[in-house]
Amino acid sequence: MEQGIILTRLLDKYEKSKHLLEPGSSNRRVMLRIEKKELPEYKYETASIRDAFNQAAQELEQKQLISAEWLKGRPVLSVVILNLDQVERCYQMTGRTHPRRQVEIVEQMVQSALDGVETAWIAAWRDNICANANDACTVPGYCRKDTGFLVDLLSALVQYDFLHGEPITMRAFSSKCYHNSKTFEREVRDTFLRIAEKFHPGLAEACEHTDMGLRDKLAYLGIYARPELYELSGNCAFTMPAGTVNVGATYPYGIALPSTAVDSITKIDLSDVQSIIFIENKTNYDEYLLSELKPDTLAVYHGGFLSPQKRKLFSKIRDAVSKGTQTFFWADIDLGGFQMYAHLQEIFPGVQPMRMSGEDVAEYSHNGLKRPVKYLRQLEQVLAEGTYPIFESAICEILNRGVTIEQESFLS
Repeated sequence: MEQGIILTRLLDKYEKSKHLLEPGSSNRRVMLRIEKKELPEYKYETASIRDAFNQAAQELEQKQLISAEWLKGRPVLSVVILNLDQVERCYQMTGRTHPRRQVEIVEQMVQSALDGVETAWIAAWRDNICANANDACTVPGYCRKDTGFLVDLLSALVQYDFLHGEPITMRAFSSKCYHNSKTFEREVRDTFLRIAEKFHPGLAEACEHTDMGLRDKLAYLGIYARPELYELSGNCAFTMPAGTVNVGATYPYGIALPSTAVDSITKIDLSDVQSIIFIENKTNYDEYLLSELKPDTLAVYHGGFLSPQKRKLFSKIRDAVSKGTQTFFWADIDLGGFQMYAHLQEIFPGVQPMRMSGEDVAEYSHNGLKRPVKYLRQLEQVLAEGTYPIFESAICEILNRGVTIEQESFLS
């Protein structure tokens, strides 16, 4: 046991040294210094522990795996030094896999499983893993002890790519991956999402300036804990195989359409709608219905960054819009709101911001949310690069006052 502890501690230091990546490039020794407590198990004040470790060190030295130095005139170890020529034997004795061999195994598994993936963020993660394996001889922590978890993670990534953007519930997704409806949620989901947040530019952007929960992040990727509900109100109608839903009959309260019904919509009648307003905040949406909604306006609860299925619904609404219909978007006057506007503009090129001007920032600044210097510097960069020209006056006013405006400010 003591031999294993000594070798394990030495190999831990070896893996953090220059010797691993560039053998022969350093003259520094890989060693454990007793006075610096780099071998904390060696309690030399206790005779039985000291003697056991002393014997273990002597036996390892006889096998030429290490060399040992002793305190002068005392039976106490001073330094234990790894013999770099015998590193492979040390790994064999401890049952560990050499990092170079481990990264080769991981790289082969990742390349083999994800060689033909078409999902950009998964391909980016694959390339990053392989580059780190080749250049730095490193792999993620969850791959270092064994590859069991990696097998499950790769199964989820492969299955997700196979979906080609089609929505799916989380439990159905888990069943497809593992023949168990709960494995993904319990064991793989969090790592899956961390990878997506890092390598999916859209999700990374969404998370940067909005407080997205786990379900929102999964929904953004098209994996639903349960079907989303899409709320809207106005004089319109949805035709489905089983009949027609007259949304106007519920004026002004509107309806909530489950995301699972979107694919069944064959026609949307917007002939009596002259304007559409997308409202990001739920409270503002509810208040708008009761106090401002007009019979010729369709109000849609936008609700944060768009999931694939919500984007599909909005695209169907766009395709049904009559010529001359005006489209508006109302959200927080901040980076998140500007980003959401830009994404909605991809579907509705003519959409105009509503209540998101520089004058609105000035009027409601007394209720504004104070922003740190780092955030304001991001806005300065956005302004300099001309990323959101339509919000230039709002950005200037935010920078002038140091606050952004949340939609709820309009209610007070």
